[in-house]
Amino acid sequence: MIQEHLPLITGKGSYIDDISPKNVVYLSVVRSPIARGIIKRVSKPENALISLTWEDVKIYMPARLFPDLARNAQVAKMPVLADDRVNFVGQPILAFAVDDRYKIEDVAEEVSIDYEELKPVVDPEESLNAEPIHPGLKTNISIDQFLEGGNLSLRSKADVVVSRKIKQHRIVSNPMETKGFICWWENDVLNVYVSTQAPFGVKNDLREVLGISPEKIRVYSAPNVGGGFGNKSGGYPEYVLAAIASLKLGKPVKWIETRSEMLVNTQSLGRGEVSDMKLYATRDGEILGIEGTIIANIGAFDYGIGFIAPLFIARLSNGPYKMKFASIRALGVFTNTPPMGFYRGAGRPEAALIHETLVEDLAEELGMDPVEIRRKNLIGDNGYITPLGVRIDPAGYNEVLDTAEKYYRKAKEVYNDKGVSIITFAEIVRTSPGEGARVKIENGKVNFYLGLGPHGQAYASTFRRLASEVLGISQDKIEIMTGSSEIVKEGIGSFGSRAGTIGGSAVIAAATELLKKINVNSLSEGDLTKYEGIEAEVFYKADDMFAPGAHVAVVDVDEETGFIKVLEYYAVDDVGRVMNKIEIEGQIIGGVLQGMSQVIIEAMRYDERGIPLCSSIADCGVPTALEAPLKVNTDYVEYPSQLLSKSRGVGEAGTTGALPAVFIAVEKATKRKFDRTPIDPWLITS
Repeated sequence: MIQEHLPLITGKGSYIDDISPKNVVYLSVVRSPIARGIIKRVSKPENALISLTWEDVKIYMPARLFPDLARNAQVAKMPVLADDRVNFVGQPILAFAVDDRYKIEDVAEEVSIDYEELKPVVDPEESLNAEPIHPGLKTNISIDQFLEGGNLSLRSKADVVVSRKIKQHRIVSNPMETKGFICWWENDVLNVYVSTQAPFGVKNDLREVLGISPEKIRVYSAPNVGGGFGNKSGGYPEYVLAAIASLKLGKPVKWIETRSEMLVNTQSLGRGEVSDMKLYATRDGEILGIEGTIIANIGAFDYGIGFIAPLFIARLSNGPYKMKFASIRALGVFTNTPPMGFYRGAGRPEAALIHETLVEDLAEELGMDPVEIRRKNLIGDNGYITPLGVRIDPAGYNEVLDTAEKYYRKAKEVYNDKGVSIITFAEIVRTSPGEGARVKIENGKVNFYLGLGPHGQAYASTFRRLASEVLGISQDKIEIMTGSSEIVKEGIGSFGSRAGTIGGSAVIAAATELLKKINVNSLSEGDLTKYEGIEAEVFYKADDMFAPGAHVAVVDVDEETGFIKVLEYYAVDDVGRVMNKIEIEGQIIGGVLQGMSQVIIEAMRYDERGIPLCSSIADCGVPTALEAPLKVNTDYVEYPSQLLSKSRGVGEAGTTGALPAVFIAVEKATKRKFDRTPIDPWLITS
C-alpha cells in the first residue's frame, strides 16, 4: 500500500470542512433560479451578520484571454455577484454570513428577489444566430479564429473525404469532496485554507480580484483534498465573497459548497462542444489533412477554460498523425449555462474523439484494417510538427500501437460477436512553464517543499523516491511538504497531467542544487547534522510534451434495452518512466471510467428555459460499479522524456483514450453511427 493512502482509507484524513477556526462564521450564496433575466428588486435578509449584493462589491472575476485573442474577442467578464442581470441557473446574486451553519436555510428564505424572465439561449449552435445574451455585444460569439497551416492545396488532391458531426453534452466534474474555503485577516494579511489543486492559482486570482499585493495573501491547501478533476484549479466568486465578508466582520469565514450547488456552479461543468469536421486522404490510405469547425459552449461569461477550449481542441485534432494541412474555424460562444470549467482532459478527449472517429470512418470507406491505417499515418518516434505548429516531442508512438495491436487481435478472436475498437492518441502534458521546489536540511532530515499538492495522487511517495536516488540517503530521511503558497517562491499546480512529472523533475533539480551547494556527490545520514540549515531553491523550467497511448475497448450492447456494457478494456500508455506503478494504474483506470461514462451515461441537460434537468448526483449519470468496465488492463511503454524525471504524465490518458475507444466500440457493436455523447439507450433502440 502507498504510505499516504493509509490515513485516507482508515478514515483518519483531514479535509477542508474538518478545519474550524474559533469564532468562524458561515457564508451562503443565494443563486438565480432562472437562466436569463433582469433583476428588478433584491430584499436582503434581516437575520444575517452581513449581506452582500452587487452594489456592495462591484467587481469581476478574471478573464484570462491571450493577448492575440483579446484584440478580436467579445469579452464578457463574470461579476462576482450578479449586477442587474442573471445569465445562468446558479449564478450568485446575494451572499450572507451567519454564526451557525444550521441557520443558513432559514435565513436564505428571508431573501426576496424579483425577476423579469427573458428567453435563454442554451444550445451552442442556436447561439450563433440568437439575440446576444449580453447587452452591448453584437453577437453571442466571444472567440472566432481560423487556424490554418500546411499545404492547403492538397484538398483538391484528395481521393476520399469523410466527415463527422458530433455533439458532446456538458458533464459535471463530481469529485467526492465539493469545494471549500476558509479565510481570515490578520495584521492586514489574508490567510486562506482551501480545497485546491493549485494554491498559487487561488492566490493569483484573489490578488487580481481584490487588488492586494501578493505578500498580503497566504494560501494553504487542506491536509487532504478529496478529488478535483480540474474543478479546483483556481479562484471562485465564493472565495472572493468570503474574503470580503471576513474583512468586514473581523472573523474567520467558511464556505462549503453543497452538492446541489456544484451541479450548477461556475467551472463545475466541462465538455459541451460541437465539432463538424472532414478528413482528406488518398485512395491508398494516406491522410492529407483535416478541415472543419469546432464550437465550444463557453457558458455565460469569459471565465474558466472558455477562452482557450475551442483553440486547444482545434490544435490537438491533428492527433498523432502525419497530416499535411489543417484548416479549422474555432468558436467560443456564450450561452445561458454556467461558465465552462476544466474537466479531466479539458480538450484532449474531445480532440481524440474527433480524429479517431474520422480515421475509423476512413478505414471503413477504404476497406482497410483499423490498425494498418493508423500505422501508415502515425508520426515517427522522433516527433513531429503539425500543420498548426504544435511540436510533438519524441516518444513511443509506434511501440504503444504495436503493443495494443496484440490485445486487439486477441480480443477480436475471443469476442468475435462484440464491438471491438482500437484507437491511438497523443496526450499533451502541461509541464510548461515548469514548477518550483525548495529543499532544506533540518532536524536530521532533508525536507522538500512544493507549492503543488495532491488531490488523490501519491506525490509524496514518488518525490521521496526520486530525492533518495539523487541524494543517496534512505527515503526515511526525506520528508515532502506540499500545497502552500508560503513554502516556495513560485509554484503552478497539479492539473493537466503535470504534477508527478514536472514536480518530480523540480525535486531532482532541487536535490542536485543542494549537493552542488555543499560540493558533494551524495549524502550520508551522518552528513545531515553536519549540513544542518543548508537549503536550495529552484524553479525547473520545461515546455509541454506528449504522452502517446493506444487503447482497445470491448463492448456489448443489449439491442432490446439499448444498455451498453464495457466487457474489457486495454490501455497501453507511454509513461516515460514508471515511477510509481500502483499510482499509474489507479490514475489510468480512474480516467478510463470517466471517459467511458461520458459515452454511456453522463450528461448535464437543460430544458427550453435553461433549467438543468439534473437535480442530484445520480441524475447527471455518475457511474457506479455496475456501469464500470468489468476489467481494465494496463500496460506501459517507457520511452524516457527529456525532463529530469524521465516520466510522462498519465492523469488524463485514460479519459482521453476511453472516450473514442468506447464510442467506436459501440458503433462496431451496433453497426450504426452516432452523432452525440452520451449514446443514450433510446438512440440504440430507435
